[in-house]
This record gives sequence, C-alpha cells and structure tokens, in this order.
Amino acid sequence: MKEPIVTVAFGNIAQKKTDALITAINSGGMWFGGIDGVIQGVAGNAFHAQAAKAMPLKHGQAIVANGKGVAHGGSFSNVIFVVDDLKGPLREIVNNGLEAAANAGFKSVTLPTIRMGVMLGVVEPNAEAAVKEMAIGVSSFVAKNPQTSIKEITFVVYNDQKLQNLLRTTLNDFIH
Repeated sequence: MKEPIVTVAFGNIAQKKTDALITAINSGGMWFGGIDGVIQGVAGNAFHAQAAKAMPLKHGQAIVANGKGVAHGGSFSNVIFVVDDLKGPLREIVNNGLEAAANAGFKSVTLPTIRMGVMLGVVEPNAEAAVKEMAIGVSSFVAKNPQTSIKEITFVVYNDQKLQNLLRTTLNDFIH
C-alpha cells in the first residue's frame, strides 16, 4: 500500500474537510482554550461530552468521539482526543492519535500544532523541538503501519507562517 500523504495547511482547522480532527486534551476536563475552543465554537459540547464519558482519563489514552448525528458548523466528521498530561514526548500523543484513527478506519486526519501555545516549553523546550516530536510521531506511525487506512495526514497551522515553514521542512526531513 502507498504511504499516507503528509501535508501542512494554513487556516482554521475546523474548516478543513477531514474524517477526523486529532487533538490533545488533559485528563482533568479543563477543555476550553485553543483547539478545544475551536471545536466547541462549531459543535458545542457534542464531542467533548463523549470524552467526558470516558473519565477517568489516563495519559496517552485516545478517545474517538463519533460525529454521527452531530450537526455542527465544522468540516470535520469526528474528533480523536488524545490525553496529554505532559508526561512524555509529543511523539507518543501524535502516534496514539494516528493509531486510533487507523483503528477506526479513517482515511483523512487533521492535526493542530500540539503543545505550541501555552504548553510550549513545559516538555519540549522550544518550537523546533515540538515540531520535531510531531514529525517523529508521524514517521514512527507510518513505519509501523504500512497497511494503514489513513491516506492523508494534514497539520493545520492557524496564523504563523514561520511555524508553517518549520513544520513543512521538518516533516519533509522525517517522512521523505
């Protein structure tokens, strides 16, 4: 089978057409900023309520929030939440999200730039290290899953051209 196409896009992740949006959440239910706010802005609490039903949550756990029957203003169909309590490298969070997407049979996924906002510096010391971790997570997943259902993996950067370029260059170094 052919490896997934990995790309970087610019804009609002909620408006990118995809089978699943993959993002990180904490185990404590404090889901209101960043991408959580974007998801809730277009879908209310429909997806986060599914994550809440899985509580107590454990670091690294992936929850597939099914969008079937959920009317919302986004272009994504489902959400995969990966619990990130900042206890390990970002590559594990990315890999676990991709594994859950593959297990669900999804063909396309989008990811934001995880740990790049207020969490930058807590585990990875800087943007370069966080981006490298995201690239390693994708590379590791692709290497371990040559028969994956996933055909497209898209990282979406909201409003930072420098970060978009860094992510594109780093992914190219690790994936191709």
